[in-house]
Amino acid sequence: MLRLATLAPDSPIPVVSYARISADLKKDEHGVRDQHRMNHETAKRQGWTVVHEFTDNDKSASKVNVVRDDFEAMVSALRAGQLADGTPVRGVVVVADDRLARRPGDYERFVEAFTLHEGFVFADYRQVKNLYSEDVESMGLYSVVGARIEARKIARRMRDSHRNRASEGRPVGGHRPFGWQADRRTLAPVESRIIQEAAREFIGGRSLNSIVGQWRKSGVRTPRGNEWSVQTLRVMFTSPRLCGWRLFHGEIMRDADGEPIVGEWTPILTQQEWHAVQAIINSRRGRRVGVDGVPLGPLPLPGDAREVHYLLTGFLRCGRPTEDGGICGKSLRVTTPKNSATHRYACQAKGSGGCGGISRRGDLVDFFISELVLNRMAKKAAFNAPQESMEWAGRDELKDAMEQLAMLREQWHARNISNQSYFHDLPILEKKINGLRSEKAKHDAAVKRQEVAAAIDVDDIRRRWYLPEEEGGLPLSQKRAHIRADLITVIIHSAGPGRRAFDPNLLEPVWREE
Repeated sequence: MLRLATLAPDSPIPVVSYARISADLKKDEHGVRDQHRMNHETAKRQGWTVVHEFTDNDKSASKVNVVRDDFEAMVSALRAGQLADGTPVRGVVVVADDRLARRPGDYERFVEAFTLHEGFVFADYRQVKNLYSEDVESMGLYSVVGARIEARKIARRMRDSHRNRASEGRPVGGHRPFGWQADRRTLAPVESRIIQEAAREFIGGRSLNSIVGQWRKSGVRTPRGNEWSVQTLRVMFTSPRLCGWRLFHGEIMRDADGEPIVGEWTPILTQQEWHAVQAIINSRRGRRVGVDGVPLGPLPLPGDAREVHYLLTGFLRCGRPTEDGGICGKSLRVTTPKNSATHRYACQAKGSGGCGGISRRGDLVDFFISELVLNRMAKKAAFNAPQESMEWAGRDELKDAMEQLAMLREQWHARNISNQSYFHDLPILEKKINGLRSEKAKHDAAVKRQEVAAAIDVDDIRRRWYLPEEEGGLPLSQKRAHIRADLITVIIHSAGPGRRAFDPNLLEPVWREE
């Protein structure tokens, strides 16, 4: 037992105040402030003095993975009989036991530290308690156990309530989602239109960075008044709420027939549009399974994952001849020479793996390739009629698989088949259904992209191609998406030794097949 510092005669007993609240919804700490005020009143009634306040705001005492820093600091202070600065501590004041601990292990550690020394005092808002008494300690432990059981009951009821709300398509509480009004059901006209436009531009090739940049310039804010970021926009785009579906614990809620449960709110996007957005976002995350079993595989011709600053970055290749009869083939990088009015596309130096022998004016290359792409787009629009949306070929197969699963479950519940048979066939059917749903999602995304491509107004694109973005011009990411749709790469051939005039005939475009 440590030797405690001697208190001055007739001095009030120094105690600490402990306050905790599990959920500070308003984020203003009013709950813990009220507890400390009540603890000061309790200490004053007993003739004690509060020498320090320990506070764990917005922290649960029942969750194993939550560390309450001030609770641990208070336990250490009780063991030492003093604070870190040497101030003596001889007791604790709390509003109630459940503020102190909700797990038996935490309460036992607290009592062990408290009773390590003789003469410590303890009180809640109602009474003084002698924690050195085995009966009082037991009652406190029973109280914590009871609180723990009640917390589990509450959590279970909340989970059941949330699941019931989800199965009925009712929206959850909390801050209103962007695009809807405070009732979480009715569309906010301006915000919902902004989302629709952004989603369709994203499907058409615009990057998230570009969309966020425009929203910031336009003063578009989140429902909490914050500026948009790429991360917050990505999270919003991946929410099934946009197309009217209800999400619960990371999965889309489905009815008995396996169909997604439609929420009580007005959707902003169609299901095809939402799937198309997911396919593009997921193509940039690598291959893994995402929400609702949709594989995060690559989508043909995805847009730029990050915003670039030059039109043809990544498209140009060095065509300088090599000694073996081939060409260099290295990707050209962008340089900005001093005192130059424009950028240049140049092969990397030999030390970086290139040949360093090709360099072209960037503005002239950009203009020539832009004209080639725009002319090609115009020819395709003149000869190719918009394709009609094709019906997914696997619709009947998915319907049959869902009926087989329902029949299997019915037979199992009726005890007509054994557990062994049921759990042998169940994962096979579930895997088949998830695969078919993934195929449907990919089909819907492809159909939507076809619709976007068919709706392209080439005259409007040409008009906006050379305008600054702030004057209604196309964002750079959308221009690159149009280029990517037709062009694989451009080989820049050598013009020979010395400085020569720009020759567009030395640019060899490699087109995608029709």
